[in-house]
Amino acid sequence: MLGGKNVSQCQRPATEAYNGAVFAFKKEIPDYMTDEAARPLDGVPKDLSIRAQGKIWASPNYRSDCTSVVITSFAVIAAVLLRWSGLDSQSLWMDEGYTLWISRFSPQQIWHALSIDTSPPLYYILLHYWLKCLGTSAISLRALSALFGTLSILLVYLLARKILADSTSVALAMSLYAVSFYQIWYAKEARCYALLVFLSLGSVYCLLLCLENQNRLRLCCLVLFLTAGLYTHNMALFYLPGIAVMWMVYPGERTILARVKDALLAFSAVFLLYIPWLPTLRRQLQMTHGNYWRTVPTVRGLLGSLCVFLGFDIESFKAILHDRLHIRTPHPSAAVAVLFVLCVLGGLYRVHPADRRKVASLLLYSLAPILLAFVYSHCFNPIYDNRVFIGSCFLLSLVLCVPIAFQVGNRRKVFQVVGLLVLAGTVISTVEYPRWQRREDWRGVTEYLMKLPERQRLVVIVPDNCQVLVQFYASSLRKSYLLPEMTGLLTKFDPPDPTLLFRILSGYGHKDVSALLSQAMVTGRYKEIDVAMLPNAYPPSYIEPALEHLAASCASVEVVEFHRLEVRRCFVRAEY
Repeated sequence: MLGGKNVSQCQRPATEAYNGAVFAFKKEIPDYMTDEAARPLDGVPKDLSIRAQGKIWASPNYRSDCTSVVITSFAVIAAVLLRWSGLDSQSLWMDEGYTLWISRFSPQQIWHALSIDTSPPLYYILLHYWLKCLGTSAISLRALSALFGTLSILLVYLLARKILADSTSVALAMSLYAVSFYQIWYAKEARCYALLVFLSLGSVYCLLLCLENQNRLRLCCLVLFLTAGLYTHNMALFYLPGIAVMWMVYPGERTILARVKDALLAFSAVFLLYIPWLPTLRRQLQMTHGNYWRTVPTVRGLLGSLCVFLGFDIESFKAILHDRLHIRTPHPSAAVAVLFVLCVLGGLYRVHPADRRKVASLLLYSLAPILLAFVYSHCFNPIYDNRVFIGSCFLLSLVLCVPIAFQVGNRRKVFQVVGLLVLAGTVISTVEYPRWQRREDWRGVTEYLMKLPERQRLVVIVPDNCQVLVQFYASSLRKSYLLPEMTGLLTKFDPPDPTLLFRILSGYGHKDVSALLSQAMVTGRYKEIDVAMLPNAYPPSYIEPALEHLAASCASVEVVEFHRLEVRRCFVRAEY
């Protein structure tokens, strides 16, 4: 007893104050850092050093984070391997032959030659110097696209971390992008689409940085990415409304007035940098108006595009359902579209308004180019093509992962299951797509032509712009086989002829196939004329007269088929 009081009663206020301080300290510590062993017992904590407790590193949240990191790492490794493996597994096809041909010119010649094309010059100029450093081969020709496809993986990760801010959803987003069959296909093709994806990713990432804390460097990077995108593909013009809406809608620290000022400044700079290309763009639009080969898109085609960019190859699933499982489904694209809409609506249920603005801005940026091109194709000239939207629709995979990041409890688990199902469908598409979607086999055609025994023969390439591919593959076989005389309908590709593309697009020579073959037979120089052709390159009215002429004028015609191609061996009659 001390002054009529028990000692334990004197110590009680101090003990309660100490426990209160410890409780307040523990509230500031994340859940995965707490442990039963660190709780105070009888007023005294067992150990004030919470990190010293061995069990806390095995808590559920920590294990989940570690699993997500491992999955993300494997996704990155898989993405790199899928984009670099098998660069030469398939032959170069017609569009890649055109890329090879035009990259031979100097940058100044490329700029002027493209006045009769539909593409800006940036990719061809980069490829021109790329081939000078690495040499001209099928692998080096496609390696530039693989490089940009690899750099895009880093930007997707940075965007996922910034938008989703959840390790599980980031891991799923990286996995979906890693095995996206469309991204993989065009990362291994000598065309500009992988560069377009990289520049679009860079534009969105720089925009988000500007919305957080705008400075001159970030704004200049955004201007450069947007301008480079416009110089990569003309369809990047349809990306600008989406980026403008995203600028205004996406949540950030900048006020609306500040955003408007920044947007006006950035788009003015982009316009000034784009002015040199405007006269050429005008000529391109005049030349292609009413002549473009695309058809007017349909609503079913629009739904099919949505499926493609979500990672589902509809043709592969139709083949699996019909041929293997004997299940007939008339519109699988509609089912995928409905699933996507339900995921978006479910992900917005009971979430913060700022998160809803995130989803809305991502959707508007992804879908605005598709809808604008769809309307333009119906009102003016058909320009709708899935490939040209590959730079904006990568965000759709992030939209699918948003519910996992924003929802909690059982709703989060449901969306995790949906995400895994989407990932499984994407993997199936990646495996099945290359089996039926194969490029033209000009390499096989060239090897066949080079091995034919008859020397007194003429090789005719139809269409003429594919002659560069035959010459390209023949150059590697010249040591073993003699190169036969080769011609086309219009001209030869070596040395390059800057006027060739204009004459091809103007239709000159399409109806002269029969005349060319007749003249070759009349000379008496050839015992055999081999016609290597892409049957679907021109309308039947251009090709059928020539085929009928071959059948009537030659002693016999032997047809050898390759993938999407055929070689007609025409044996000339003795009287010729």
